[in-house]
Amino acid sequence: MKLTLKEVIILSRPRFWMYVLGTFLVGVIASGNLFLYDKTTTFFLIAFGIFFSLPANAFIYGVNDIYDYQTDIFNTKKLKYESVLPLEKHNDLWKIIAMLLLPFVPLFFFANLPTKIAIAVFLFTGLFYSATPIRAKSKPPLDVLFSAIIYVSPALVGFFVTGNTNLEWLAVIGGLIWAFGMQTYSAVPDIEADKKAGVNTLATVLGEKGALWFCLMAYVLSASIGFYYVGYLSIIFGAVYAAIVLLSINNITKLFKYYTFFPLINVLSGAILFFYLFFKEIF
Repeated sequence: MKLTLKEVIILSRPRFWMYVLGTFLVGVIASGNLFLYDKTTTFFLIAFGIFFSLPANAFIYGVNDIYDYQTDIFNTKKLKYESVLPLEKHNDLWKIIAMLLLPFVPLFFFANLPTKIAIAVFLFTGLFYSATPIRAKSKPPLDVLFSAIIYVSPALVGFFVTGNTNLEWLAVIGGLIWAFGMQTYSAVPDIEADKKAGVNTLATVLGEKGALWFCLMAYVLSASIGFYYVGYLSIIFGAVYAAIVLLSINNITKLFKYYTFFPLINVLSGAILFFYLFFKEIF
């Protein structure tokens, strides 16, 4: 049984593509080297931009679907909101993931050292967040740490590939803390299914209310750090995410409904941040 192109695109979660592609672009803009690229750097930027679309997302979520199969068959969110890949198609998926990644292997060897490290970190965490023997997603707090690194490391790739190595590590920490909240919030609707499958996550350990309070603290802290870099824009972002979490705390029964709006809010926030940094660089 062969995988269709439609199935590959669906399992790559197009609504989540901007989680890695968007952070890559933010990293590029944050480098401060806008419009100063030579031909080689421009090539790398375009190539990595393509990589962080379908290939990277099929890799992240494809591996996740393979190793989460026994959990997903119990997961209402997965069955109704997403899809469960039949067991007999898993081998085909491994082959497609390899085919999508293979053309980008030369980028790793010819990129500068900081970019190599960043892409290696992305691939390692993207694989072993779900895959054995580490399977970080079932070993809290590694689940939130690995997930956060998956979504922040593309920004480092974008930053380093421009040739800038003067990284603001406090900003990276702020991004990781924000991603802690995002990952934990998305895991709350999975608590029941994860428990049935015997999968431990930070959300299952803390419980619904405890996990949501953790998310609230993560968003408040990351917004506080972000204020140092983008001022009141960070406070606005923090208020939006805090409001969603507080709504969820006060009405757990509607949490999944709020969750479905999360991708749109994340993309809008990322786009606003991108253009804020873009125009700040120009003017």
